[in-house]
Amino acid sequence: MNEPGREVLESGFRILRALPDADARRQVSSLAEQTSIPRSTVHRLLHQLRRSGAVELGADGRWTVSPHLLEIAHRSQPVDGRRTEINRIIQALREQTGATVSLVVATETNLVAVEMIPGREKLVIDAYAGIEMPDLSAAAIVLAPTHRRSVRKRPLHAAVDDEDLLEGLTCYARLLRLPGGGRASIQIATSAGRRAENFAAHVQRAANTIEALRSDAPIEWT
Repeated sequence: MNEPGREVLESGFRILRALPDADARRQVSSLAEQTSIPRSTVHRLLHQLRRSGAVELGADGRWTVSPHLLEIAHRSQPVDGRRTEINRIIQALREQTGATVSLVVATETNLVAVEMIPGREKLVIDAYAGIEMPDLSAAAIVLAPTHRRSVRKRPLHAAVDDEDLLEGLTCYARLLRLPGGGRASIQIATSAGRRAENFAAHVQRAANTIEALRSDAPIEWT
């Protein structure tokens, strides 16, 4: 996929994920704030998504996710109403580690990175929100019950990929336990020379902070 096409896909996916949480009184501005996409671009992408049948524009002027995409929208909201805080946490993790950071959820058929922020180094993978994750990735190891005995599992509900899937790529993932029994995974990816597992403490701290969002406890992140 060429770079401009990838950017459009990622931006559209971000808008679809954020739409259910957007302020209904000022949807376009709210979406721009949640996704860090310029307001004019949000407006243009909404109309593109409407032409593709992904969103609908009601008689009251409010945008909604089309019925056949509601399940995807639901699965991409691991912590209802806290998207801004989650984005802040994973952005901070990216800044601290320089790694590519992903938030991964399981659908009925596959694993999807509902959020992916490219790191400071170029990796041997595509890095954009909406990409399907391999079923032997570190994120899959912590999410899929079939991998419970994997030798790549680590303490504290974590798993690693030390060039197991792709030469030159390492990953470290941590399970996220969410409200209502939901599960997701936060994963970082780095080049083999930096080894993602070296940043395990940072990932664990970010995961603990995201899990705390299920309550009204103060959010601490430095």
